[in-house]
Amino acid sequence: MEHRCSVRKSIGFQLLLYKHGLPVQSGTCINIGLGGMLVDTGDRQWRKNEYLEVEILGQAGNAAMRLPAVVVHQTPQGVGVMFDAVTSEQRRTLRGWLFGHAEQESAASEISRAVA
Repeated sequence: MEHRCSVRKSIGFQLLLYKHGLPVQSGTCINIGLGGMLVDTGDRQWRKNEYLEVEILGQAGNAAMRLPAVVVHQTPQGVGVMFDAVTSEQRRTLRGWLFGHAEQESAASEISRAVA
């Protein structure tokens, strides 16, 4: 049964996962929505309810946005995180990525241009 309140969009982009303010792992977004994302973390296992930050990387590896998140599930594809305490500006940016473009490629390029 689907529990999400918003759509998910399959957009592949690089990101960093932070724990206690320090980068601990790189990953790739599998899909993203207003409430969270599924992240390919390779073999790394994260505990449910673990707090971390997700930093979305833009052009040349610069940070486009860092979002606080909570691990909600682990699957063979990756770890599902729910965003926590998203600001109105961050939510507006997420909405632009999700609903401002008809194609996935243009949304991915928008993420890359976010820090340009």
